[in-house]
Amino acid sequence: MNTNFKMWSLYPFISRDIALWVPAEVSSSKVHKVIKDNAGDLVVRGPELFDEFKKDDKVSYAFRIIFQSYDRTLTDGEVNEQMDKVKQAVEKEGWTVR
Repeated sequence: MNTNFKMWSLYPFISRDIALWVPAEVSSSKVHKVIKDNAGDLVVRGPELFDEFKKDDKVSYAFRIIFQSYDRTLTDGEVNEQMDKVKQAVEKEGWTVR
């Protein structure tokens, strides 16, 4: 059995949450895919769904995304830039960020 070990980063991580309203027929896995596809290469964990509730004909999903680099400390600006891309992508789908 061949086991690969990947060293953890010595640099701090930054977590961000995003919550959004979507139509009731939209699955959390579809939202997960859109977020993941647009969050960039600095994501080391997530997006992880941590909250879900329904109201009227909409569903609110909340996801946590963990950003981290293996060669430097990330800045808020770098992470905010990636989160802006995520926000634009979900809004392009017609979903509302809360």
